[in-house]
Amino acid sequence: MPADTAHHLPVTIRVAATEVDLRKVLAVRAEAGHCIEPGAPVAPSSPENWDQRPNATLLLAESRLDGEALGSLRILASERGRLMVEDRVDLPASLRTGSLAEASRLAVRPGRNATLVRLMLWKAFHRYCLAAQIDTMLIAVREPVDRQYEWLGFHDALPGAMRFSPAGGGAATHRLMKLGVFEAHERSTHAGHPLHDFFFVERHPEIDLLSPVGERNGARRAAGAASLPDHARIAAQLAELAIV
Repeated sequence: MPADTAHHLPVTIRVAATEVDLRKVLAVRAEAGHCIEPGAPVAPSSPENWDQRPNATLLLAESRLDGEALGSLRILASERGRLMVEDRVDLPASLRTGSLAEASRLAVRPGRNATLVRLMLWKAFHRYCLAAQIDTMLIAVREPVDRQYEWLGFHDALPGAMRFSPAGGGAATHRLMKLGVFEAHERSTHAGHPLHDFFFVERHPEIDLLSPVGERNGARRAAGAASLPDHARIAAQLAELAIV
Protein backbone atom coordinates (compact mmCIF):
# COMPACT_ATOMS: atom_id res chain seq x y z
CA MET A 1 0.00 0.00 0.00
CA PRO A 2 1.51 3.41 -0.95
CA ALA A 3 2.70 5.44 2.03
CA ASP A 4 0.74 8.46 0.86
CA THR A 5 -2.59 6.64 0.83
CA ALA A 6 -5.15 8.72 2.70
CA HIS A 7 -8.05 7.01 4.43
CA HIS A 8 -11.03 9.15 5.36
CA LEU A 9 -12.68 7.80 8.49
CA PRO A 10 -15.85 8.81 10.37
CA VAL A 11 -13.87 9.76 13.51
CA THR A 12 -11.63 12.79 14.08
CA ILE A 13 -8.98 13.25 16.79
CA ARG A 14 -7.74 16.62 18.01
CA VAL A 15 -6.34 18.26 21.13
CA ALA A 16 -8.92 19.61 23.57
CA ALA A 17 -8.09 23.32 23.66
CA THR A 18 -11.13 25.21 24.94
CA GLU A 19 -13.56 25.09 27.83
CA VAL A 20 -16.18 23.60 25.50
CA ASP A 21 -13.72 20.85 24.54
CA LEU A 22 -13.03 20.17 28.19
CA ARG A 23 -16.74 19.77 28.92
CA LYS A 24 -16.93 17.25 26.08
CA VAL A 25 -14.07 15.26 27.61
CA LEU A 26 -15.77 15.21 31.01
CA ALA A 27 -19.10 14.19 29.48
CA VAL A 28 -17.65 11.28 27.53
CA ARG A 29 -15.76 10.09 30.62
CA ALA A 30 -18.98 10.12 32.62
CA GLU A 31 -20.93 8.19 29.99
CA ALA A 32 -18.17 5.66 29.32
CA GLY A 33 -17.68 5.01 33.04
CA HIS A 34 -21.40 4.56 33.67
CA CYS A 35 -21.71 2.05 30.82
CA ILE A 36 -18.78 0.00 32.13
CA GLU A 37 -20.04 0.01 35.71
CA PRO A 38 -23.77 0.79 35.91
CA GLY A 39 -24.63 2.47 39.18
CA ALA A 40 -21.05 3.60 39.76
CA PRO A 41 -20.50 7.11 41.14
CA VAL A 42 -20.87 9.84 38.56
CA ALA A 43 -17.55 11.02 37.14
CA PRO A 44 -16.40 14.47 38.32
CA SER A 45 -18.04 17.38 36.53
CA SER A 46 -14.84 19.41 36.82
CA PRO A 47 -11.35 18.61 35.52
CA GLU A 48 -9.16 16.29 37.53
CA ASN A 49 -5.96 17.65 39.00
CA TRP A 50 -3.92 15.71 36.44
CA ASP A 51 -5.90 17.26 33.58
CA GLN A 52 -4.62 20.69 34.57
CA ARG A 53 -0.93 19.89 34.98
CA PRO A 54 1.47 21.79 32.69
CA ASN A 55 2.57 18.48 31.16
CA ALA A 56 -0.97 17.29 30.32
CA THR A 57 -2.53 17.03 26.87
CA LEU A 58 -6.12 15.87 26.40
CA LEU A 59 -7.07 14.20 23.12
CA LEU A 60 -10.69 14.39 22.01
CA ALA A 61 -12.33 12.00 19.54
CA GLU A 62 -15.43 13.27 17.73
CA SER A 63 -17.86 12.15 15.08
CA ARG A 64 -16.89 13.58 11.72
CA LEU A 65 -20.58 13.82 10.86
CA ASP A 66 -21.94 15.91 13.73
CA GLY A 67 -19.06 16.66 16.11
CA GLU A 68 -20.42 14.45 18.89
CA ALA A 69 -17.75 13.52 21.46
CA LEU A 70 -16.87 9.83 21.16
CA GLY A 71 -13.77 9.39 23.28
CA SER A 72 -10.81 10.96 25.04
CA LEU A 73 -7.30 10.16 26.25
CA ARG A 74 -4.94 12.03 28.56
CA ILE A 75 -1.20 12.23 27.90
CA LEU A 76 1.35 13.25 30.54
CA ALA A 77 4.89 14.05 29.33
CA SER A 78 7.76 13.48 31.76
CA GLU A 79 9.93 16.29 30.40
CA ARG A 80 7.40 18.89 31.54
CA GLY A 81 6.30 17.39 34.84
CA ARG A 82 5.61 14.38 36.99
CA LEU A 83 3.77 11.29 35.74
CA MET A 84 0.74 9.99 37.59
CA VAL A 85 2.19 6.50 37.88
CA GLU A 86 5.20 7.90 39.77
CA ASP A 87 2.91 8.40 42.76
CA ARG A 88 2.46 4.62 42.93
CA VAL A 89 5.68 2.94 41.76
CA ASP A 90 9.40 3.61 41.51
CA LEU A 91 10.31 3.65 37.85
CA PRO A 92 13.37 1.59 36.84
CA ALA A 93 16.53 3.57 36.11
CA SER A 94 16.33 2.45 32.48
CA LEU A 95 13.10 4.41 32.12
CA ARG A 96 14.10 7.44 34.18
CA THR A 97 17.02 8.20 31.86
CA GLY A 98 14.75 8.75 28.85
CA SER A 99 11.71 10.83 28.02
CA LEU A 100 8.35 9.24 28.83
CA ALA A 101 4.70 9.81 28.00
CA GLU A 102 1.99 8.21 30.11
CA ALA A 103 -1.44 7.61 28.59
CA SER A 104 -4.35 7.41 31.01
CA ARG A 105 -8.05 8.12 31.37
CA LEU A 106 -9.00 6.37 28.13
CA ALA A 107 -12.76 6.81 27.75
CA VAL A 108 -14.78 5.64 24.75
CA ARG A 109 -18.52 6.05 24.31
CA PRO A 110 -20.18 2.72 23.42
CA GLY A 111 -21.40 2.46 19.86
CA ARG A 112 -20.71 1.21 16.37
CA ASN A 113 -17.37 3.01 16.06
CA ALA A 114 -16.05 2.29 19.58
CA THR A 115 -13.20 0.04 18.40
CA LEU A 116 -12.17 2.52 15.71
CA VAL A 117 -12.19 5.35 18.26
CA ARG A 118 -9.81 3.42 20.52
CA LEU A 119 -7.44 2.67 17.67
CA MET A 120 -7.50 6.28 16.46
CA LEU A 121 -6.72 7.56 19.96
CA TRP A 122 -3.78 5.17 20.27
CA LYS A 123 -2.46 6.15 16.86
CA ALA A 124 -2.76 9.82 17.88
CA PHE A 125 -0.85 9.03 21.10
CA HIS A 126 1.94 7.44 19.07
CA ARG A 127 2.07 10.37 16.63
CA TYR A 128 2.20 12.81 19.53
CA CYS A 129 5.16 10.91 21.00
CA LEU A 130 6.99 10.90 17.66
CA ALA A 131 6.53 14.64 17.31
CA ALA A 132 7.54 15.42 20.88
CA GLN A 133 10.62 13.15 20.62
CA ILE A 134 9.40 10.88 23.41
CA ASP A 135 11.40 7.70 23.93
CA THR A 136 8.86 5.43 25.63
CA MET A 137 5.08 5.19 25.97
CA LEU A 138 3.67 4.03 29.32
CA ILE A 139 0.24 2.73 30.31
CA ALA A 140 -1.16 1.24 33.52
CA VAL A 141 -3.85 -1.34 32.84
CA ARG A 142 -5.92 -3.87 34.74
CA GLU A 143 -5.96 -7.57 33.96
CA PRO A 144 -7.35 -9.03 31.72
CA VAL A 145 -7.49 -5.86 29.58
CA ASP A 146 -3.69 -5.94 29.54
CA ARG A 147 -3.88 -8.70 26.92
CA GLN A 148 -5.20 -6.17 24.41
CA TYR A 149 -2.11 -4.03 24.91
CA GLU A 150 0.22 -7.00 24.69
CA TRP A 151 -1.33 -7.56 21.27
CA LEU A 152 -0.34 -3.97 20.37
CA GLY A 153 3.24 -4.65 21.47
CA PHE A 154 3.30 -3.31 25.05
CA HIS A 155 5.22 -5.31 27.64
CA ASP A 156 6.05 -5.10 31.34
CA ALA A 157 7.90 -2.00 32.51
CA LEU A 158 8.54 -3.18 36.09
CA PRO A 159 10.92 -5.95 37.19
CA GLY A 160 9.35 -9.35 37.65
CA ALA A 161 6.08 -8.27 36.05
CA MET A 162 5.20 -6.59 39.35
CA ARG A 163 1.58 -5.49 39.86
CA PHE A 164 0.49 -2.42 41.81
CA SER A 165 -2.63 -0.75 43.18
CA PRO A 166 -3.59 2.42 41.28
CA ALA A 167 -5.33 3.75 44.40
CA GLY A 168 -2.26 3.26 46.57
CA GLY A 169 -3.85 0.53 48.69
CA GLY A 170 -5.80 -2.68 48.35
CA ALA A 171 -5.30 -5.36 45.75
CA ALA A 172 -2.47 -5.03 43.24
CA THR A 173 -4.53 -5.21 40.05
CA HIS A 174 -2.58 -3.20 37.47
CA ARG A 175 0.43 -3.74 35.24
CA LEU A 176 2.69 -0.90 34.16
CA MET A 177 3.43 -1.54 30.50
CA LYS A 178 5.80 0.16 28.09
CA LEU A 179 6.50 0.38 24.39
CA GLY A 180 9.36 2.26 22.77
CA VAL A 181 8.10 4.84 20.29
CA PHE A 182 10.31 3.47 17.48
CA GLU A 183 10.14 -0.05 18.87
CA ALA A 184 6.43 -0.01 17.99
CA HIS A 185 7.22 0.14 14.27
CA GLU A 186 9.94 -2.53 14.51
CA ARG A 187 7.75 -4.97 16.45
CA SER A 188 4.84 -4.45 14.10
CA THR A 189 7.00 -5.01 11.02
CA HIS A 190 8.69 -8.15 12.31
CA ALA A 191 5.46 -9.67 13.59
CA GLY A 192 3.44 -8.87 10.48
CA HIS A 193 0.87 -7.26 12.76
CA PRO A 194 -2.60 -6.99 11.16
CA LEU A 195 -2.78 -3.32 12.17
CA HIS A 196 0.64 -2.41 10.78
CA ASP A 197 -0.76 -0.52 7.80
CA PHE A 198 -3.29 1.30 9.98
CA PHE A 199 -0.64 2.61 12.36
CA PHE A 200 2.37 3.09 10.10
CA VAL A 201 1.36 3.24 6.44
CA GLU A 202 -2.09 4.78 6.08
CA ARG A 203 -2.28 8.54 6.34
CA HIS A 204 -5.20 9.67 8.50
CA PRO A 205 -5.78 13.42 8.14
CA GLU A 206 -8.58 13.07 10.69
CA ILE A 207 -5.88 12.94 13.38
CA ASP A 208 -5.12 16.65 13.78
CA LEU A 209 -2.60 17.56 16.45
CA LEU A 210 -1.75 20.91 14.86
CA SER A 211 -4.90 22.98 15.40
CA PRO A 212 -4.01 24.14 18.95
CA VAL A 213 -1.11 26.15 17.48
CA GLY A 214 -3.62 28.81 16.45
CA GLU A 215 -7.29 29.49 16.97
CA ARG A 216 -9.75 26.88 15.71
CA ASN A 217 -12.51 28.55 13.73
CA GLY A 218 -11.87 31.76 15.62
CA ALA A 219 -12.60 30.19 18.99
CA ARG A 220 -10.59 31.63 21.86
CA ARG A 221 -9.30 29.61 24.77
CA ALA A 222 -11.72 30.16 27.64
CA ALA A 223 -10.49 31.65 30.87
CA GLY A 224 -10.30 28.99 33.54
CA ALA A 225 -9.99 26.09 31.10
CA ALA A 226 -7.46 23.38 31.92
CA SER A 227 -3.86 24.35 31.22
CA LEU A 228 -2.68 22.77 28.00
CA PRO A 229 0.87 22.90 26.65
CA ASP A 230 2.03 24.98 23.70
CA HIS A 231 2.02 22.77 20.61
CA ALA A 232 4.07 25.03 18.35
CA ARG A 233 7.18 22.85 18.69
CA ILE A 234 5.16 19.68 18.18
CA ALA A 235 3.56 21.15 15.06
CA ALA A 236 6.94 21.99 13.56
CA GLN A 237 8.20 18.48 14.18
CA LEU A 238 5.05 16.80 12.89
CA ALA A 239 5.53 18.54 9.57
CA GLU A 240 8.90 16.81 9.19
CA LEU A 241 7.88 13.29 10.24
CA ALA A 242 8.41 10.46 7.78
CA ILE A 243 6.06 8.15 9.67
CA VAL A 244 2.67 9.78 10.06
